[in-house]
Amino acid sequence: MKTRRHDNHISIPVESEDAERKNAILLQYIKEKVNQLLQIMGTKPLRDEELNDESLIAIDPIGIIAESFEQVLEHLKESNRQLQLARDYLQAVFDTAGVGISIIDRDLRIIKCNEKQKELLVAGVSHIEGKHCYEVYCGIDSPPLICPAIETLEMERPVFLKEVTKKGRVFQIVTSPLRDSAGTITGVIEVSLDMTEKKRAEEAMCQAEKLAAVGQLAAGIAHEINNPLGNILGYAKLLLMDQSITEAQGEKLKVIVEQANKGGQIIKGLLEFSRQKVPVFEKVSLNECVENALRSLGKGNSIRVVKRLGDIPYVMADPRQMEQVFHNILLNAIQALEGSGAIEIESKVIGGSIEVSVRDSGPGIPREHLSRIFEPFFTTKPVGNGTGLGLSICSELVKKHGGSIFVESEIGGGTTFSIIIPIGR
Repeated sequence: MKTRRHDNHISIPVESEDAERKNAILLQYIKEKVNQLLQIMGTKPLRDEELNDESLIAIDPIGIIAESFEQVLEHLKESNRQLQLARDYLQAVFDTAGVGISIIDRDLRIIKCNEKQKELLVAGVSHIEGKHCYEVYCGIDSPPLICPAIETLEMERPVFLKEVTKKGRVFQIVTSPLRDSAGTITGVIEVSLDMTEKKRAEEAMCQAEKLAAVGQLAAGIAHEINNPLGNILGYAKLLLMDQSITEAQGEKLKVIVEQANKGGQIIKGLLEFSRQKVPVFEKVSLNECVENALRSLGKGNSIRVVKRLGDIPYVMADPRQMEQVFHNILLNAIQALEGSGAIEIESKVIGGSIEVSVRDSGPGIPREHLSRIFEPFFTTKPVGNGTGLGLSICSELVKKHGGSIFVESEIGGGTTFSIIIPIGR
Protein backbone atom coordinates (compact mmCIF):
# COMPACT_ATOMS: atom_id res chain seq x y z
CA MET A 1 0.00 0.00 0.00
CA LYS A 2 1.28 3.43 -0.93
CA THR A 3 1.66 6.04 1.78
CA ARG A 4 2.23 9.79 1.87
CA ARG A 5 4.46 11.42 4.56
CA HIS A 6 3.07 14.64 6.10
CA ASP A 7 4.86 17.32 8.20
CA ASN A 8 3.72 15.68 11.41
CA HIS A 9 5.54 12.58 10.29
CA ILE A 10 2.25 10.52 10.11
CA SER A 11 1.86 8.37 7.05
CA ILE A 12 -1.72 8.26 5.57
CA PRO A 13 -2.59 5.67 2.96
CA VAL A 14 -3.37 7.20 -0.42
CA GLU A 15 -6.52 5.06 -0.85
CA SER A 16 -7.90 6.39 2.49
CA GLU A 17 -7.38 9.98 1.40
CA ASP A 18 -9.26 9.41 -1.90
CA ALA A 19 -12.09 7.73 -0.05
CA GLU A 20 -12.43 10.67 2.32
CA ARG A 21 -12.52 13.10 -0.60
CA LYS A 22 -15.15 11.06 -2.38
CA ASN A 23 -17.18 10.78 0.82
CA ALA A 24 -17.04 14.56 1.24
CA ILE A 25 -18.25 15.08 -2.32
CA LEU A 26 -21.02 12.53 -1.81
CA LEU A 27 -22.01 14.10 1.49
CA GLN A 28 -22.22 17.56 -0.11
CA TYR A 29 -24.36 16.13 -2.95
CA ILE A 30 -26.68 14.44 -0.46
CA LYS A 31 -26.96 17.68 1.53
CA GLU A 32 -27.93 19.65 -1.57
CA LYS A 33 -30.52 17.10 -2.69
CA VAL A 34 -32.00 16.81 0.79
CA ASN A 35 -32.41 20.58 0.92
CA GLN A 36 -34.01 20.55 -2.56
CA LEU A 37 -36.49 17.93 -1.39
CA LEU A 38 -37.24 19.91 1.75
CA GLN A 39 -37.86 23.01 -0.36
CA ILE A 40 -40.17 21.06 -2.70
CA MET A 41 -42.08 19.86 0.34
CA GLY A 42 -42.40 23.41 1.57
CA THR A 43 -40.06 22.90 4.52
CA LYS A 44 -37.34 25.37 5.50
CA PRO A 45 -33.91 24.07 4.32
CA LEU A 46 -31.50 22.84 7.01
CA ARG A 47 -28.33 24.76 7.79
CA ASP A 48 -24.94 23.26 6.97
CA GLU A 49 -24.17 22.52 10.62
CA GLU A 50 -27.46 20.63 10.85
CA LEU A 51 -26.56 18.41 7.92
CA ASN A 52 -24.02 16.15 9.63
CA ASP A 53 -23.79 12.41 9.37
CA GLU A 54 -26.17 11.83 12.29
CA SER A 55 -28.83 14.25 10.97
CA LEU A 56 -28.70 12.68 7.53
CA ILE A 57 -29.30 9.27 9.01
CA ALA A 58 -32.20 10.68 11.08
CA ILE A 59 -33.66 12.53 8.10
CA ASP A 60 -33.78 9.35 6.00
CA PRO A 61 -33.23 10.77 2.48
CA ILE A 62 -34.71 7.69 0.81
CA GLY A 63 -37.82 8.02 2.94
CA ILE A 64 -38.04 11.72 2.05
CA ILE A 65 -37.78 10.89 -1.65
CA ALA A 66 -40.49 8.23 -1.39
CA GLU A 67 -42.77 10.56 0.57
CA SER A 68 -42.14 13.38 -1.90
CA PHE A 69 -43.01 11.17 -4.85
CA GLU A 70 -46.16 10.06 -3.05
CA GLN A 71 -47.15 13.67 -2.43
CA VAL A 72 -46.38 14.59 -6.04
CA LEU A 73 -48.50 11.64 -7.23
CA GLU A 74 -51.41 12.68 -5.01
CA HIS A 75 -51.06 16.26 -6.24
CA LEU A 76 -51.12 15.05 -9.86
CA LYS A 77 -54.19 12.92 -9.17
CA GLU A 78 -56.01 15.86 -7.58
CA SER A 79 -54.96 18.16 -10.43
CA ASN A 80 -56.18 15.60 -12.95
CA ARG A 81 -59.49 15.30 -11.10
CA GLN A 82 -59.93 19.07 -11.07
CA LEU A 83 -59.08 19.24 -14.78
CA GLN A 84 -61.62 16.49 -15.50
CA LEU A 85 -64.31 18.35 -13.53
CA ALA A 86 -63.48 21.57 -15.38
CA ARG A 87 -63.55 19.73 -18.72
CA ASP A 88 -66.92 18.12 -17.91
CA TYR A 89 -68.30 21.50 -16.80
CA LEU A 90 -67.16 23.23 -19.98
CA GLN A 91 -68.50 20.35 -22.08
CA ALA A 92 -71.89 20.62 -20.34
CA VAL A 93 -72.00 24.38 -20.98
CA PHE A 94 -70.92 23.76 -24.60
CA ASP A 95 -73.61 21.14 -25.20
CA THR A 96 -76.50 22.79 -23.33
CA ALA A 97 -76.03 26.27 -24.82
CA GLY A 98 -79.17 27.52 -26.53
CA VAL A 99 -77.23 28.35 -29.68
CA GLY A 100 -75.35 26.20 -32.16
CA ILE A 101 -71.57 26.33 -31.70
CA SER A 102 -68.95 24.98 -34.09
CA ILE A 103 -65.16 24.99 -33.98
CA ILE A 104 -63.71 25.04 -37.50
CA ASP A 105 -60.06 24.85 -38.56
CA ARG A 106 -58.33 26.93 -41.23
CA ASP A 107 -59.30 24.40 -43.92
CA LEU A 108 -62.98 24.87 -43.00
CA ARG A 109 -63.14 21.40 -41.50
CA ILE A 110 -65.28 20.81 -38.41
CA ILE A 111 -63.23 20.07 -35.31
CA LYS A 112 -66.21 19.97 -32.95
CA CYS A 113 -69.83 21.10 -32.73
CA ASN A 114 -72.28 21.08 -29.84
CA GLU A 115 -75.60 19.25 -29.48
CA LYS A 116 -77.71 22.29 -30.48
CA GLN A 117 -75.82 22.59 -33.76
CA LYS A 118 -76.37 18.89 -34.42
CA GLU A 119 -80.07 19.25 -33.64
CA LEU A 120 -80.48 22.20 -36.02
CA LEU A 121 -78.29 21.28 -38.96
CA VAL A 122 -76.74 17.84 -38.66
CA ALA A 123 -79.74 15.53 -38.22
CA GLY A 124 -79.01 12.21 -39.90
CA VAL A 125 -75.34 12.99 -40.66
CA SER A 126 -72.70 10.76 -39.09
CA HIS A 127 -68.95 11.29 -38.67
CA ILE A 128 -69.15 15.08 -38.63
CA GLU A 129 -65.65 15.83 -37.39
CA GLY A 130 -63.17 16.28 -40.20
CA LYS A 131 -65.78 17.14 -42.84
CA HIS A 132 -66.02 20.59 -44.44
CA CYS A 133 -68.55 22.84 -42.75
CA TYR A 134 -70.17 23.87 -46.03
CA GLU A 135 -70.79 20.21 -46.91
CA VAL A 136 -72.43 19.38 -43.58
CA TYR A 137 -74.24 22.63 -42.76
CA CYS A 138 -75.11 23.99 -46.21
CA GLY A 139 -75.29 20.80 -48.28
CA ILE A 140 -73.00 22.15 -51.04
CA ASP A 141 -69.70 20.98 -52.52
CA SER A 142 -67.77 24.24 -52.25
CA PRO A 143 -67.75 27.32 -49.98
CA PRO A 144 -70.58 29.80 -50.68
CA LEU A 145 -69.90 33.25 -52.09
CA ILE A 146 -70.69 34.82 -48.71
CA CYS A 147 -68.96 32.81 -45.98
CA PRO A 148 -68.39 34.45 -42.57
CA ALA A 149 -65.77 31.84 -41.60
CA ILE A 150 -63.62 32.67 -44.63
CA GLU A 151 -64.02 36.40 -44.00
CA THR A 152 -62.97 35.94 -40.36
CA LEU A 153 -59.84 34.00 -41.39
CA GLU A 154 -58.91 36.58 -44.03
CA MET A 155 -59.74 39.76 -42.07
CA GLU A 156 -58.80 38.34 -38.63
CA ARG A 157 -61.88 39.83 -37.00
CA PRO A 158 -65.40 38.78 -35.94
CA VAL A 159 -68.12 38.75 -38.61
CA PHE A 160 -71.89 39.06 -38.05
CA LEU A 161 -74.56 37.99 -40.55
CA LYS A 162 -78.08 39.02 -39.66
CA GLU A 163 -79.98 36.53 -41.81
CA VAL A 164 -78.66 33.32 -43.37
CA THR A 165 -80.80 30.46 -44.68
CA LYS A 166 -79.50 26.93 -44.12
CA LYS A 167 -81.51 23.77 -44.73
CA GLY A 168 -84.81 25.65 -44.65
CA ARG A 169 -84.09 27.54 -41.42
CA VAL A 170 -83.08 31.15 -40.81
CA PHE A 171 -80.03 31.93 -38.66
CA GLN A 172 -78.04 34.82 -37.28
CA ILE A 173 -74.38 33.85 -37.44
CA VAL A 174 -71.34 35.25 -35.60
CA THR A 175 -67.83 34.01 -36.39
CA SER A 176 -64.79 34.86 -34.24
CA PRO A 177 -61.09 34.02 -34.62
CA LEU A 178 -59.78 31.10 -32.57
CA ARG A 179 -56.25 31.88 -31.36
CA ASP A 180 -53.62 29.75 -29.67
CA SER A 181 -51.42 30.82 -26.73
CA ALA A 182 -49.07 32.64 -29.14
CA GLY A 183 -51.94 34.65 -30.64
CA THR A 184 -51.89 32.81 -33.97
CA ILE A 185 -55.29 32.20 -35.56
CA THR A 186 -55.80 28.44 -35.78
CA GLY A 187 -59.46 28.40 -36.77
CA VAL A 188 -62.90 29.92 -36.31
CA ILE A 189 -65.59 29.70 -33.64
CA GLU A 190 -69.01 29.93 -35.30
CA VAL A 191 -72.16 30.65 -33.26
CA SER A 192 -75.56 30.12 -34.94
CA LEU A 193 -78.79 31.49 -33.46
CA ASP A 194 -81.97 29.97 -34.92
CA MET A 195 -84.26 32.85 -35.91
CA THR A 196 -86.83 30.79 -37.85
CA GLU A 197 -89.72 31.13 -35.40
CA LYS A 198 -88.99 34.79 -34.77
CA LYS A 199 -88.90 35.39 -38.52
CA ARG A 200 -92.24 33.64 -38.92
CA ALA A 201 -93.73 35.67 -36.08
CA GLU A 202 -92.53 38.93 -37.65
CA GLU A 203 -93.94 37.92 -41.02
CA ALA A 204 -97.23 36.91 -39.37
CA MET A 205 -97.47 40.26 -37.59
CA CYS A 206 -96.75 42.12 -40.81
CA GLN A 207 -99.33 39.97 -42.58
CA ALA A 208 -101.91 40.68 -39.89
CA GLU A 209 -101.41 44.42 -40.29
CA LYS A 210 -101.84 44.12 -44.05
CA LEU A 211 -104.96 42.00 -43.67
CA ALA A 212 -106.52 44.43 -41.21
CA ALA A 213 -106.02 47.35 -43.59
CA VAL A 214 -107.18 45.43 -46.65
CA GLY A 215 -110.14 44.04 -44.73
CA GLN A 216 -111.46 47.50 -43.98
CA LEU A 217 -111.01 48.50 -47.62
CA ALA A 218 -112.65 45.29 -48.84
CA ALA A 219 -115.70 45.80 -46.62
CA GLY A 220 -116.24 49.29 -47.97
CA ILE A 221 -115.82 48.25 -51.59
CA ALA A 222 -118.06 45.20 -51.18
CA HIS A 223 -120.97 47.19 -49.76
CA GLU A 224 -120.63 49.90 -52.43
CA ILE A 225 -120.58 47.39 -55.30
CA ASN A 226 -123.07 44.87 -53.97
CA ASN A 227 -126.18 46.99 -54.49
CA PRO A 228 -125.60 48.07 -58.13
CA LEU A 229 -124.45 44.53 -58.97
CA GLY A 230 -127.65 43.15 -57.48
CA ASN A 231 -129.69 45.56 -59.58
CA ILE A 232 -127.84 44.51 -62.76
CA LEU A 233 -128.47 40.84 -61.99
CA GLY A 234 -132.14 41.47 -61.18
CA TYR A 235 -132.90 43.42 -64.35
CA ALA A 236 -131.01 40.91 -66.50
CA LYS A 237 -133.15 38.07 -65.13
CA LEU A 238 -136.32 40.11 -65.73
CA LEU A 239 -135.29 40.70 -69.33
CA LEU A 240 -134.67 36.97 -69.80
CA MET A 241 -138.31 36.38 -68.81
CA ASP A 242 -139.51 38.72 -71.57
CA GLN A 243 -140.88 36.59 -74.44
CA SER A 244 -140.26 39.34 -77.01
CA ILE A 245 -136.44 39.22 -76.90
CA THR A 246 -134.55 37.49 -79.67
CA GLU A 247 -132.37 34.41 -79.18
CA ALA A 248 -129.20 36.50 -79.66
CA GLN A 249 -130.37 38.98 -77.04
CA GLY A 250 -131.13 36.10 -74.68
CA GLU A 251 -127.60 34.73 -75.08
CA LYS A 252 -126.13 38.13 -74.28
CA LEU A 253 -128.36 38.46 -71.22
CA LYS A 254 -127.20 35.03 -70.04
CA VAL A 255 -123.58 36.25 -70.25
CA ILE A 256 -124.56 39.29 -68.17
CA VAL A 257 -126.21 37.04 -65.56
CA GLU A 258 -123.20 34.71 -65.52
CA GLN A 259 -120.70 37.53 -65.05
CA ALA A 260 -122.90 39.22 -62.45
CA ASN A 261 -123.00 35.95 -60.49
CA LYS A 262 -119.20 35.78 -60.64
CA GLY A 263 -119.06 39.33 -59.36
CA GLY A 264 -121.45 38.33 -56.59
CA GLN A 265 -119.13 35.49 -55.56
CA ILE A 266 -116.24 37.94 -55.39
CA ILE A 267 -118.32 40.28 -53.24
CA LYS A 268 -119.26 37.35 -51.02
CA GLY A 269 -115.59 36.51 -50.62
CA LEU A 270 -114.77 40.11 -49.78
CA LEU A 271 -117.48 40.24 -47.13
CA GLU A 272 -116.34 36.94 -45.61
CA PHE A 273 -112.79 38.24 -45.54
CA SER A 274 -113.70 41.57 -43.99
CA ARG A 275 -116.19 40.30 -41.39
CA GLN A 276 -114.71 39.83 -37.94
CA LYS A 277 -116.97 36.88 -37.19
CA VAL A 278 -116.28 35.44 -33.75
CA PRO A 279 -115.85 31.64 -33.80
CA VAL A 280 -118.47 29.58 -31.98
CA PHE A 281 -116.29 27.15 -30.06
CA GLU A 282 -117.35 23.59 -29.35
CA LYS A 283 -115.72 20.17 -29.07
CA VAL A 284 -114.55 19.31 -32.56
CA SER A 285 -112.67 16.48 -34.24
CA LEU A 286 -110.35 17.98 -36.85
CA ASN A 287 -110.34 14.59 -38.58
CA GLU A 288 -114.10 14.91 -39.08
CA CYS A 289 -113.66 18.45 -40.41
CA VAL A 290 -111.18 17.09 -42.97
CA GLU A 291 -113.60 14.30 -43.98
CA ASN A 292 -116.47 16.77 -44.38
CA ALA A 293 -114.31 19.08 -46.50
CA LEU A 294 -113.31 16.16 -48.73
CA ARG A 295 -116.95 15.16 -49.22
CA SER A 296 -117.86 18.69 -50.24
CA LEU A 297 -115.26 18.71 -53.01
CA GLY A 298 -115.40 16.97 -56.36
CA LYS A 299 -112.00 15.73 -57.50
CA GLY A 300 -110.83 14.24 -60.77
CA ASN A 301 -110.78 10.47 -61.08
CA SER A 302 -107.00 10.57 -61.57
CA ILE A 303 -106.38 12.34 -58.25
CA ARG A 304 -105.41 9.94 -55.47
CA VAL A 305 -106.08 10.95 -51.86
CA VAL A 306 -103.96 9.31 -49.15
CA LYS A 307 -105.23 9.85 -45.59
CA ARG A 308 -103.05 9.34 -42.54
CA LEU A 309 -105.40 10.68 -39.92
CA GLY A 310 -103.95 9.86 -36.52
CA ASP A 311 -105.60 9.24 -33.17
CA ILE A 312 -105.92 12.88 -32.13
CA PRO A 313 -107.92 14.45 -29.28
CA TYR A 314 -110.84 16.83 -29.69
CA VAL A 315 -110.17 20.56 -29.75
CA MET A 316 -112.32 23.59 -29.01
CA ALA A 317 -113.03 25.13 -32.41
CA ASP A 318 -115.75 26.36 -34.74
CA PRO A 319 -116.48 23.33 -36.96
CA ARG A 320 -117.85 25.39 -39.87
CA GLN A 321 -114.83 27.67 -39.92
CA MET A 322 -112.38 24.75 -39.71
CA GLU A 323 -114.18 22.94 -42.53
CA GLN A 324 -113.89 26.13 -44.59
CA VAL A 325 -110.13 26.21 -43.92
CA PHE A 326 -109.64 22.61 -45.07
CA HIS A 327 -112.04 23.11 -48.00
CA ASN A 328 -110.02 26.07 -49.33
CA ILE A 329 -106.66 24.35 -48.91
CA LEU A 330 -107.85 21.09 -50.49
CA LEU A 331 -109.41 23.06 -53.35
CA ASN A 332 -106.05 24.76 -53.94
CA ALA A 333 -104.34 21.35 -54.01
CA ILE A 334 -106.86 19.94 -56.49
CA GLN A 335 -106.48 22.95 -58.76
CA ALA A 336 -102.68 22.68 -58.61
CA LEU A 337 -102.81 19.03 -59.74
CA GLU A 338 -104.90 19.89 -62.81
CA GLY A 339 -106.74 16.57 -62.81
CA SER A 340 -103.99 14.09 -61.92
CA GLY A 341 -101.62 13.44 -59.04
CA ALA A 342 -101.81 12.73 -55.33
CA ILE A 343 -102.89 14.53 -52.17
CA GLU A 344 -101.62 13.34 -48.79
CA ILE A 345 -103.48 14.41 -45.64
CA GLU A 346 -101.94 13.72 -42.24
CA SER A 347 -102.99 14.63 -38.70
CA LYS A 348 -100.89 14.13 -35.58
CA VAL A 349 -100.20 15.50 -32.11
CA ILE A 350 -97.13 17.71 -31.74
CA GLY A 351 -96.52 18.88 -28.19
CA GLY A 352 -99.67 20.64 -27.00
CA SER A 353 -101.10 21.11 -30.51
CA ILE A 354 -102.57 19.18 -33.41
CA GLU A 355 -100.97 19.54 -36.82
CA VAL A 356 -102.93 18.79 -39.99
CA SER A 357 -100.81 18.83 -43.13
CA VAL A 358 -102.05 18.74 -46.74
CA ARG A 359 -99.43 17.89 -49.34
CA ASP A 360 -99.96 17.80 -53.09
CA SER A 361 -97.65 16.44 -55.78
CA GLY A 362 -98.19 19.46 -58.00
CA PRO A 363 -95.65 21.71 -59.69
CA GLY A 364 -94.88 23.70 -56.52
CA ILE A 365 -94.86 27.42 -55.79
CA PRO A 366 -91.95 29.68 -56.84
CA ARG A 367 -89.86 30.86 -53.88
CA GLU A 368 -90.56 34.52 -54.62
CA HIS A 369 -94.31 33.88 -54.22
CA LEU A 370 -94.16 32.02 -50.90
CA SER A 371 -93.88 35.17 -48.78
CA ARG A 372 -97.06 36.56 -50.39
CA ILE A 373 -99.16 33.42 -50.50
CA PHE A 374 -101.48 34.56 -47.67
CA GLU A 375 -101.88 38.12 -48.93
CA PRO A 376 -105.42 39.04 -49.99
CA PHE A 377 -105.97 39.19 -53.76
CA PHE A 378 -102.61 37.57 -54.47
CA THR A 379 -102.95 34.67 -56.89
CA THR A 380 -100.85 32.98 -59.55
CA LYS A 381 -103.93 31.68 -61.36
CA PRO A 382 -105.03 33.16 -64.70
CA VAL A 383 -107.43 36.10 -64.64
CA GLY A 384 -110.95 34.91 -63.92
CA ASN A 385 -109.87 31.67 -62.22
CA GLY A 386 -109.50 32.94 -58.68
CA THR A 387 -109.87 35.97 -56.44
CA GLY A 388 -106.80 35.36 -54.26
CA LEU A 389 -108.91 35.47 -51.09
CA GLY A 390 -109.14 31.78 -50.16
CA LEU A 391 -105.80 31.44 -48.37
CA SER A 392 -106.15 34.88 -46.77
CA ILE A 393 -109.45 33.76 -45.25
CA CYS A 394 -107.80 30.52 -44.07
CA SER A 395 -105.03 32.47 -42.38
CA GLU A 396 -107.48 34.72 -40.54
CA LEU A 397 -109.71 31.85 -39.40
CA VAL A 398 -106.76 29.82 -38.08
CA LYS A 399 -105.46 32.84 -36.15
CA LYS A 400 -108.88 33.31 -34.55
CA HIS A 401 -108.46 29.79 -33.19
CA GLY A 402 -105.07 30.66 -31.67
CA GLY A 403 -103.26 28.58 -34.28
CA SER A 404 -100.89 29.11 -37.14
CA ILE A 405 -100.59 28.10 -40.78
CA PHE A 406 -97.38 27.52 -42.76
CA VAL A 407 -96.54 26.62 -46.32
CA GLU A 408 -93.51 24.81 -47.72
CA SER A 409 -92.99 24.31 -51.42
CA GLU A 410 -90.38 23.44 -53.96
CA ILE A 411 -90.55 23.75 -57.72
CA GLY A 412 -91.24 20.27 -59.05
CA GLY A 413 -91.54 18.91 -55.50
CA GLY A 414 -95.11 19.77 -54.56
CA THR A 415 -96.56 21.99 -51.82
CA THR A 416 -97.39 21.32 -48.17
CA PHE A 417 -99.76 23.40 -46.05
CA SER A 418 -99.55 22.81 -42.28
CA ILE A 419 -102.34 23.94 -39.94
CA ILE A 420 -101.53 23.91 -36.21
CA ILE A 421 -104.35 24.23 -33.67
CA PRO A 422 -103.67 24.19 -29.89
CA ILE A 423 -105.36 21.39 -27.94
CA GLY A 424 -105.89 23.15 -24.61
CA ARG A 425 -107.56 26.29 -25.88
